[in-house]
Amino acid sequence: MKIGIQAALFAIAIVLAYFIYVGVQNKIDFRDMADQRREVVQKRLKEVVKAQKKFKQEKGRYAANFPELINFVQNDSLTIIKAIGNVPDSLTEVEAVEMGIVIRDTALLPASSIFADGFSADSLKYIPFAGGDEFKIQAGVIEKNKVKVNVFEVSTTLEKAFRGLESKNEAVKLTDLIKVGSMNEPITTGNW
Repeated sequence: MKIGIQAALFAIAIVLAYFIYVGVQNKIDFRDMADQRREVVQKRLKEVVKAQKKFKQEKGRYAANFPELINFVQNDSLTIIKAIGNVPDSLTEVEAVEMGIVIRDTALLPASSIFADGFSADSLKYIPFAGGDEFKIQAGVIEKNKVKVNVFEVSTTLEKAFRGLESKNEAVKLTDLIKVGSMNEPITTGNW
């Protein structure tokens, strides 16, 4: 009987050890997948920032919606101004241009050239892993230190970025945002 109890306890210990191992391994797997997904979402948000900065450079403001931003990337041009010649120390650049010492040349490049070949501008609006859900985008003007400043914000929740992952017993607040920019501060960086 003593051997039977020891065998049963040994079997229970093995089963418990297995469940502990699986529980720990599931947490590790979730963290790895969550980190990978965050990186992909952050990369996409950085691409949106790149497009928004070029949009502002050409239009003087940020795009308030994705159709406008995507149309810009697909169909618009970037103005490139080159200064040919050297400005002497005794003159300003404006004076050198007026005297013909420095010549300015303007060229236009397709806005799509800011991205690598094969990049699809249509993908800017979609949250990776979210089954077709789109980022939330906003743009506007705020007053900061008595100066009007253009701002934008593009965001999504962790719930959308982690869609399909089992996050039930993980210490993750799915309502937290992954975002770039801010509607309250003149920044274009992410919150990561």
